[in-house]
Amino acid sequence: MQTSDVNQQFLLSICIILLGYIAKRTRYLTEKEGESIAQLIFNITLPALVINVFSHLPLQPQLALLPVLGFTLNGILCLCVLFIFRKHDRNVRGMMGMALAGANMGLFAYPLVEAIWGAKGLTYIAMYDLGNSYVVFLVCYVVGAYFSGEHPINWKQLLHSVVRSVPLMSSLFALSINLLGWKLPDLVLQTTQVISKANMPLSLLLLGMYLNFSFPADQRKILLKALGCRYLIGGTLGGLLCWLLPYDSLFRHSLLLAGILPLPTMVLTYAVIFGYDRRMTGAMLNASVIISTALSWVVFHFSTLG
Repeated sequence: MQTSDVNQQFLLSICIILLGYIAKRTRYLTEKEGESIAQLIFNITLPALVINVFSHLPLQPQLALLPVLGFTLNGILCLCVLFIFRKHDRNVRGMMGMALAGANMGLFAYPLVEAIWGAKGLTYIAMYDLGNSYVVFLVCYVVGAYFSGEHPINWKQLLHSVVRSVPLMSSLFALSINLLGWKLPDLVLQTTQVISKANMPLSLLLLGMYLNFSFPADQRKILLKALGCRYLIGGTLGGLLCWLLPYDSLFRHSLLLAGILPLPTMVLTYAVIFGYDRRMTGAMLNASVIISTALSWVVFHFSTLG
């Protein structure tokens, strides 16, 4: 894709995000309707997109590396954050370790990658997301529960949250079908292909509805420290892999992109469950969306250079 095409696609995406933000601010779409859109994305359009991608996935040896990297890199990020915030209160340390690990693939990366890099780029991101999902659902949950103190780790609830992740289960199902050499019926594939086309506009619309430009003034210092750690460490790890790995350009740029994606929306749910500062968690999430949008534009442009 040429530089002009990347600019056009980003402009289109930003317009849809702004539409979602304006619809929320003018109350044409309410928070309750936003929750319904989120359920529609995570339970229908995103699984359909994932099944469509994995069903046509050409099996290559390097693809097996992506889930491992998705889990390992985010795990390293979590450990680094816990070390950097070691002198802060236990509650702050737990909130940062829980919130800053993992990445928002479904709402942020998938629609942009699908539109700009196409099916091949989406395949790489989807494989990376397998490892990333286990960090979000397992590592972030355990860290949040452990440092909260008052909320012991509920292994049953933890397992339940993993099993209930329809996109994750859809990925594993479609990948298993592919590995076994089976093929889903044409009617199923045609249906998922049609439904998956709604994922990009709905995801970007919902991303706009989640945006909030009001950040707590009394916590800006720690907010800057948290986001600085997140992007410095994530960007460095992604950049090193992009530079060192001997695979094709799109594979390497996918890892660079993965290092600068925004925080996963699941951290807001964890903040409520474990009694962390929801205002601070929400501020980090919103700021990360803004920062990641700018950095992603740079990465996509960089990818056009080969």
